[in-house]
Amino acid sequence: MKPVNFDLPVNRRNTSSIKWNKYPDTNVIPMWVADMEFAVEAKIIEAMNNRLEHPVIGYTSAPPELITSVVDYLSDKHSWSIDRDWLVWLPGVVPGVAAACTMAGNAGDEILVFTPIYHPLLQIPPMKDRDRVDVPLQYVDKRWTIDFNAFERAITKRSKMLLLCSPHNPTGTLFSDDELRRVVEICAANNILLVSDEIHCDLVLHKTKTHCPTGRVATDLQNHVLTLMSPSKTFNLAGSNCSFAVIPDATIRERFTKACLYTVPIVPTLSYVAAQAAYRHGWAWHEGLIDYLRGNLDTLRSAVNELPLLSMDDTEATYLGWINTSEMPVADPHEFFLKAGVGLSPGAQFGDANFQRLNFACTREQLNQAIEKISRAVKTLA
Repeated sequence: MKPVNFDLPVNRRNTSSIKWNKYPDTNVIPMWVADMEFAVEAKIIEAMNNRLEHPVIGYTSAPPELITSVVDYLSDKHSWSIDRDWLVWLPGVVPGVAAACTMAGNAGDEILVFTPIYHPLLQIPPMKDRDRVDVPLQYVDKRWTIDFNAFERAITKRSKMLLLCSPHNPTGTLFSDDELRRVVEICAANNILLVSDEIHCDLVLHKTKTHCPTGRVATDLQNHVLTLMSPSKTFNLAGSNCSFAVIPDATIRERFTKACLYTVPIVPTLSYVAAQAAYRHGWAWHEGLIDYLRGNLDTLRSAVNELPLLSMDDTEATYLGWINTSEMPVADPHEFFLKAGVGLSPGAQFGDANFQRLNFACTREQLNQAIEKISRAVKTLA
């Protein structure tokens, strides 16, 4: 099989791309929202084109072959044995989080989150009339991890749910089996449902660590865990709207399914097709992707840490660099970099204004162009 050329640029302008349409100034390089700049595995496109040869699209349920592929994928890639009926299909992880939050007790009850965190997990609880309780991660040995003492202190009788992001967005932390088990144990002891967003689970860049599904780490307590996953980040299928929840407990699964009714749309037909083709044919592409992303990460970290006023730790997973801008003598680092020609995600969006998030899932050429703009701008401050 011919290796994928991830250096090949793809022109996404004039495709109604949210990422590329954000900035009218074409001199701004968009490095914000988490989709990739790489061509999708060709067999995925081929499968979608083949399906379109049928003259009717129609409403579709999850094909049995796809269900089998997901069960096999979780077993083969993550050593997690699940039953087929644990799966609930969704048009995205975020709608799944929104549906789950309606199950968190009653209005005024509490949903805990470890901050900083992917911003929809901050915004959804209050939208569902729940009180959000922020538990800051702690920074230890150049790694963001869970402050278990703070977590336990934050729990009250009104605490009904924890929203977890694993691997963690935006810090890039890959939580260990021991860390995850302790989280599950604390939740179980306090009758808290743990909802784990694991959309980045196949984007592990650390060479010796692996992702552990939260539902697998404590199989004796798995009925306290609702896991959300998707092929979208793994295979660059963002926008195709196919995700799934893994819910071992039948009662929670029924409640979740009812919470989705009439509010969460069904998965589009072509999204099922793309997902099936991805799980069947996308792993060679994915292997090349991980190798390329590791090279991009090394390039970015090296460049950032050579600059004054900026620093960046290792990204164990995801393709998102969490850049510390706290030493910059400017009121708004996001606006500063935007004027320099690089569109980043402001850290305040995730709960920490001392950082900027940079999406490095792009060609090396684009990354180097962004680094050059950042470098020139920062050097004017030193």
